Amino acid sequence: MRILLLGAEGLLGTTVRATAEADPRVTELVAAGRGEVDITSRSEVRRAVRTVHPDAVINTAALMPADLCDETPDLAYAINTLGPRWVGQACADIGAIPVYISTDFVFDGQGDQPYTPDSLPRPVQTYGITKLAGEHETRLASGRHLVTRSACLFGPPPRSTRARRCFVDRVLLAARAGKPLHIVDNVVTSPTYTVDLATSILDLLHHDAPSGTYHVVNSGINSWYDLCLATFAGLGIDAEVNPVQEQLFTTAPRPLYTPLVGELPPGVRQVRRHWRDALDDYLPQLQGALHAVR
Repeated sequence: MRILLLGAEGLLGTTVRATAEADPRVTELVAAGRGEVDITSRSEVRRAVRTVHPDAVINTAALMPADLCDETPDLAYAINTLGPRWVGQACADIGAIPVYISTDFVFDGQGDQPYTPDSLPRPVQTYGITKLAGEHETRLASGRHLVTRSACLFGPPPRSTRARRCFVDRVLLAARAGKPLHIVDNVVTSPTYTVDLATSILDLLHHDAPSGTYHVVNSGINSWYDLCLATFAGLGIDAEVNPVQEQLFTTAPRPLYTPLVGELPPGVRQVRRHWRDALDDYLPQLQGALHAVR
């Protein structure tokens, strides 16, 4: 299986790269960051896909967080919507599979039940709108495709210093610096370990999963406040954490309840483990990395 990975230096891209490099099913991996392939450039994307001639292109490039997308909607559209169009078209030209990574933010979060892949999307801010449009562009450009939605990613830090570290890392660093912690407790979602997500993406490709939309998250739901408390408890950190409402300090509207559920096709390993178990796997790595840079 030959793979071209775009957005390879971001949070998810970094883990997909490491996971693919260790996976014997991947015979060749070409990992491209923003410096190698500008996803907003149709010609650069087409050239890269034709040069590598992969079996699949995994597109982890994205503009976020939501506030930044609201501040720079043209750039959000270029990266989150047009980029997937160029990837899908280039893949269709050579018979490759575009894999587009989407988000729980395509939903409005107004319900009280987890969303399935068949739930009606209704994004409420620029980030979600442009990501949903990216889904549509992927489907329209290539009859053979995979759209994978996930949420609340945590895992090893991105290779690029320009990319944001995950929430778990950021709250730990803030606590170590003695900063006051005000964490949202009214946004409920599905925390997902990037290692589990990356493994599932490769498994979907290996098993030639049917074209469609899949939800890939760890089991269990919680608020960001819960995730922060679990992080500190797992590391034995005693820090004061103040719960706050999302609307108090963000400019872009947020969906408040967006847990995801869904089954993967037969033969593909289901992500069954709870997010707390996944967090327990990650925290020793994080702690070791932070000790190493003291």
